[in-house]
Amino acid sequence: MSVLRSIAFGLAGAATALLATSAVAEEAVERRVWWHPSLQLQGVADDNAFLEDGGSAGDVGFWLTPRLELGVRAPSYEVGADLGVDVRRHSQHQDYDETFARVSGFGEIGLLPGLSLRVSDAFVPQPVRLGLPDDQPSNLLQSNRLEGSLRYWRAGPDGREIAFGVKGARFDSESFAALVPGPGGAPLPDPDFDADFWEGGGFLELQSALTRRASVYLAGTARYRTFDESPQSDLGEYTAIAGLRMQRLRGLQLDVAGGGGVLDFRSGRSVPRFLGRFDLGYRHRSGWRLGVGGQHRFTADLAGNDFIDTTGRLTLERYFGTRTAATLTLFASYLQDESQALQSDPLARRNNFFGGVELALRRQLARQLQIGLAYRYWENAGSFGADDFQQNRGMLTLIYRE
Repeated sequence: MSVLRSIAFGLAGAATALLATSAVAEEAVERRVWWHPSLQLQGVADDNAFLEDGGSAGDVGFWLTPRLELGVRAPSYEVGADLGVDVRRHSQHQDYDETFARVSGFGEIGLLPGLSLRVSDAFVPQPVRLGLPDDQPSNLLQSNRLEGSLRYWRAGPDGREIAFGVKGARFDSESFAALVPGPGGAPLPDPDFDADFWEGGGFLELQSALTRRASVYLAGTARYRTFDESPQSDLGEYTAIAGLRMQRLRGLQLDVAGGGGVLDFRSGRSVPRFLGRFDLGYRHRSGWRLGVGGQHRFTADLAGNDFIDTTGRLTLERYFGTRTAATLTLFASYLQDESQALQSDPLARRNNFFGGVELALRRQLARQLQIGLAYRYWENAGSFGADDFQQNRGMLTLIYRE
């Protein structure tokens, strides 16, 4: 991870230079400086600490997350950072303890009317396996992503908008045990894999207003990812979707889109797929809120294996006055492993069905202090029984934020 340190220093130097240059240009313009320190303390109790088939010993943990968000904003530039650490300690399994850095920063500057340059860096934990809880320490590893983008945006008087640009990124991670695509796409075990890769591509977005509260849009992306250690994992991804957005129509919001795309692997496979998503939100004057969403997409994990991911979520929220809220969330995900699709035995595919429910209650004790209590159940019932699991978890959370 030595490259991560140089990346972080490079970002800091670039952000400092960007701020200094912009500050001179904006000398006569008012700038706004903002900062928000916060502290989150969680008590966590679960009955399957390692997400093992048949269950494992439960544990009680204490997670501490101090953060400082700060930045400077002016008409032609913005610079910001999120500085924090994620400390996770457990009463019984010390080998389950983790400490992650959560440090990110960005700088964005307007070069010309409608044209902006943005550079960001995120030194944060990253989920390894798709479908597993993304707050589970055993499913997280420290990673760094440095990204730059050049974007042009323009709006017309008739409600039409256009945006296009290019992006490039460098990703580095700690080593982990992984199944890496081999010849023909069949996965091969690698006990010490580094998911280090370069990524680049472009995007185009068009939007046109139908009414004051509804619009249609088209979006297309193209990107290519090349790995340092695993050439068979290299892939190109090309997508195009069309959608409809409606906002604040009698408490209703809707975003629905569909299209298609292709994953094009260096190994020679080309996988066309249908893409779709929808998000529906409704807010009633009585304090009830409803959210329904889902998507069908293809995606690649950190090792370059390709999956079809179909997910759905339903959220029901009720506000009691201005300080108390209760939330019920149901979620499900069907993850189809396509990396073994060319093997002679189709039963070898390791498809997984994840599902669960979460019930949460939160109370604003004061302007800066919030307390929350939650219960969550998570289950995997896949075609490969050895990685099936069930987990019950209770969480008590205290958040202080300036």
